[in-house]
Amino acid sequence: MNEVERILKDTIQKKKNYLLRKYCDHICCNSDFVLLNNGFEFAYIKFDERGNMTRKEMNINEEKMGAARFYVVVKDSDEFIPTNLPCRVFPRNDMKHPLDCLTDNLLEKLESLQPINSRKMPIEAIADFFEKSLSSLIRGRMQAFISKIREVENLSDVIEDHDSYFMFTPQYERLFFCSLLGSTSGMPKRVCRYTSLSSLFRTLSESQQSMCSVVCMNDRSETDYAKQFISNVINHSNVFQRLNARTNANRSNSNYFILSGSRMGKKDDLNMWRLYGDGSKGVCLWYEVGEMSDNFFIAKVSYAKNNTHAELNYLSNKLSKNVCGRNFEIRNLESWLHFFKPAEYVVEEETRLLFEMNDTMLLETYNGKWILNSDNNIIAPIVSFPIGKKNNQFPLTLNKIVLGPNCPEKELNKGQLQLMIQQKQIETTADFEITTSNIRSYRP
Repeated sequence: MNEVERILKDTIQKKKNYLLRKYCDHICCNSDFVLLNNGFEFAYIKFDERGNMTRKEMNINEEKMGAARFYVVVKDSDEFIPTNLPCRVFPRNDMKHPLDCLTDNLLEKLESLQPINSRKMPIEAIADFFEKSLSSLIRGRMQAFISKIREVENLSDVIEDHDSYFMFTPQYERLFFCSLLGSTSGMPKRVCRYTSLSSLFRTLSESQQSMCSVVCMNDRSETDYAKQFISNVINHSNVFQRLNARTNANRSNSNYFILSGSRMGKKDDLNMWRLYGDGSKGVCLWYEVGEMSDNFFIAKVSYAKNNTHAELNYLSNKLSKNVCGRNFEIRNLESWLHFFKPAEYVVEEETRLLFEMNDTMLLETYNGKWILNSDNNIIAPIVSFPIGKKNNQFPLTLNKIVLGPNCPEKELNKGQLQLMIQQKQIETTADFEITTSNIRSYRP
């Protein structure tokens, strides 16, 4: 197999937009490799000594093939040191009529074949696709999004059509998840966030608000919950295999940064002080949410309810279906999954601010650096945004600081924090104030 891989890679290296990856036991077929074109699945490749595998032996499930257009069987060679292997190409749209070629001209053969899907995708078909399978729990919020699709004149404003799959444009993918997460009325106007006094001091001292990569979040199993839920709903799904094949997971996760807060109903909550306010010795920060660039996204976290998760059920249904012969793909699925959590966490009423960095090489642009997280010993990047009045680049503006029930030297620190914020010229709202918690009967 190593020799076959070498020959294939020698062929693929001729063109920069192609990449070969090992991809064993793929759910849609028996394959050893996947050929990527511009990051998306283009062909599945299987090595077979006989070179005459039957379709049944290939175990092909066309509905699960994702973006792939071809299935290629590479045959064994009689040469002692083979340099060019015979291939049999099965086009997805005509599996009964395979074509023969050699590995040396495999790419040319694949590129010469016509696109597999000539069926047009009307706006109505897209709208109907997303209107199906709406549960009563999410129907209202998704209907507004679907109506917006029906009003669009140019399909290219809504989706990117890649013949065998389609995805939303970045703008509409964001609108889709805004609706799914219940943010159709707009962004939250205010959020609160519990942290330690030392963390607040560091933020004010540096005049910068930091956001840590999702790689070093407190509970790294959170996205595993959403992934497992989707995998359980879509039996034999290859959604995440497709995602992993076209992305470098470590680099992808390092490009996303999260700051967690809560809805204002949790602004002075006993359990939140215990869990996230440094055992009540910390602070609760109130923020007003301002305008956001395209790199930022804020939304309430979606929680499971009554032993199911309506939002993830709907998402799973869309990822398992196709419209006009095209699978539905989500470009930033990994980042969106951070907004779905199990029912056990619903008491937190969490709101999350997400920042997407387009390229890890831009880390210095956002005052970024690499850290060793002291809580879990994970190496990860963080980014920081100025919060001073002259150069504020952070979308959340400080509105109030509430000192916890057991915060040390409350009265003294109230005055010192006020003075520090004035001297550091930290951006605050006009009605900014520093107060103390109303909880008087706290027990550790």
